[in-house]
Amino acid sequence: MAATEKKNIWFHSSDDGIAPVTKNVLMAASQGIYMPGAPAYICTSGTAKRCATSANSSTDSWSGFLLDTITAEHAANDVVKMSMINTRCNYAVYVETSGTDAAATQAMVGDNGGLTVSATTAQIGYTTYDTGNSYDAVTVQDLMYNLEPSRFALADAPGVLIVKFMAAAVNVEKA
Repeated sequence: MAATEKKNIWFHSSDDGIAPVTKNVLMAASQGIYMPGAPAYICTSGTAKRCATSANSSTDSWSGFLLDTITAEHAANDVVKMSMINTRCNYAVYVETSGTDAAATQAMVGDNGGLTVSATTAQIGYTTYDTGNSYDAVTVQDLMYNLEPSRFALADAPGVLIVKFMAAAVNVEKA
């Protein structure tokens, strides 16, 4: 089955009980129309740009998630709200394998893995943990099944993992 479009990474919990900080940021030009919750990074010019799929740990950058709903592309320097990524926070994320929904397995706990950010129209910005992506951005902490077995099953496809962002992938400015 093709990957479900209505799935996106979301804040689950934090080590200190405090939710991630939300900031107003300036949007870079030419970022297109994206889904609420699309990941973004702050570039060297100080504006927010949408993240792409994890491709190389030395160039990936994740700063936060864009919270606004848009129907038209932002102009350069429009103010938008961003929930900033915190490495002490846990995020829930659906699992796929190279575009196909996949189950979350106990063997994944402790693994580092990559994130896929959809560029498909009407799905732009949806973010999933991709078992076929070896460019690490997050570490798997647990399965949602272990935390809420009445709502999630091991056989669910897509399954849901609890992950933390790796410090090396967060708040790194890039052009």
